[in-house]
Amino acid sequence: MNLNYLEKIGGDEIKTIAHYTGFVLISIASFMMIPIIICLIYNDGMTYFNSFTYSMIISLAIGLLLYYSCNSKNLSDLSFKGSFIFVLSIWILSALVCALPMIFSRDLSFVDSYFESMSGITSTGFTMYSDVPVAFCIRIWRSLLQWIGGLGVIILLSVLLPSSVSLKRLYVAEGNTEEITPNIKHNSMMFIRIYTLLTILAILLYILVGVDLFNSVCYSFAGLGTGGFSSDPSYLNYFANPLVEIVTMIVMILGAMNFILHYNLLRGKLKLVHKDIEIRYMFIFIALATIIVTFSLLQHNFYNQDILLTFRHALFQVISVLTSTGFSSTDINAWPALSYHILIILMFIGGCATSTASGIKIFNVAVMIKAVWWEIHSMLLPKDVIIKRNVFHNNRQMHLSNYLLKQVFTFFMVYLLLFVLSTVIIMVFCNDFQTAYSIVAASIGNTGLGPSYISTSIPVVVKVVLIFDFLAGRIGIWPVLLPFIYLINRFGDG
Repeated sequence: MNLNYLEKIGGDEIKTIAHYTGFVLISIASFMMIPIIICLIYNDGMTYFNSFTYSMIISLAIGLLLYYSCNSKNLSDLSFKGSFIFVLSIWILSALVCALPMIFSRDLSFVDSYFESMSGITSTGFTMYSDVPVAFCIRIWRSLLQWIGGLGVIILLSVLLPSSVSLKRLYVAEGNTEEITPNIKHNSMMFIRIYTLLTILAILLYILVGVDLFNSVCYSFAGLGTGGFSSDPSYLNYFANPLVEIVTMIVMILGAMNFILHYNLLRGKLKLVHKDIEIRYMFIFIALATIIVTFSLLQHNFYNQDILLTFRHALFQVISVLTSTGFSSTDINAWPALSYHILIILMFIGGCATSTASGIKIFNVAVMIKAVWWEIHSMLLPKDVIIKRNVFHNNRQMHLSNYLLKQVFTFFMVYLLLFVLSTVIIMVFCNDFQTAYSIVAASIGNTGLGPSYISTSIPVVVKVVLIFDFLAGRIGIWPVLLPFIYLINRFGDG
């Protein structure tokens, strides 16, 4: 198949990409004011103050250069190809710029800083810090990255971009599939309002149960962004408090819910929420997994067979993993095989579509389950019986066409292929199958919870593979595969 069209990106499209990439960098520079202020409040020292100041200046300078050097009069409509490239380049470059404070402060090396930054902005939660960072400005920065990345760079940006940039294509290219309204700018504004409201609610809930303001903000950012970075060395003690556990579980579920469901809740349309296939399957998965994990832990005499404590740990970890957050109230690596692998399965499933969570997504998994069920029925029923393949989702009764089912199964197969390839590569270096597939599942699912293998000492190749998996899990398989299709096409043409 000839894919020469992949190479034909017009000069005006490149200028458009550069122009608005500059705008993103300017926006990141403005966000850096938050850790700078925190640095001054908590006296983190001149090293951290300078690291954020230099990073802000560099981000602002490059952003202004790109923004003004590419004349806005020559900007063009972006094609789907251009949109994919725009989204991919923005996420890669944003992670690089966001890593600068950790590089300048010498907390981490260049590669480790980029790993940390990409883990944060993709709301994964794997960290290169051996312990929670001492500096408050780094803690708030890591949490803020997860909050920004959870919602999505394009959604945050699209409220300010002109419609000429093809907002619909950018919205889809970032992995968003559903809308409240056909107008993407209005749609993004509604998402941001809902996200902000949920953030304020989460902060207030944490404060009400006794968490201090700083950690309330950090946990709200990480919980709603379904990221899981810790902001306090004693966070395990925090989660030992049942009230804090309950609030955290609520925040994680809110982050993993479809924003359209939130919109319906705010409008009082509870019936539309109750009927939606995603919310039903979410709580079915939580209930089934919690029951299985609880019985497995009790069977192996965990937590002194205290039923309530065992249930609490099981429920908390099931919600944490299914929502792709990765907060931990206990060491799951010590859990029996059945409990542990139930969590691995949940890493693949992930949260709802159009949420801050990652994974295959509950809607896609529900569609696959339904498709198998319908196929079994079609074998047992007479040939002239027509099975209605309808589900209620996104405020309407949806017919699942063969084309849609094909898309879902294709995505599922490519997702599994990436998982297998990444696992094989990492096994070469870690020599442990369970460690390899656990880390890869947590990376593509943006869960960030797994064996204690992740550290600054792991090979650079492993870090690169995981960074790729972080990105693929967050913005979708197709945008990150585009460079490989391009290279294969060039190689195939000789």
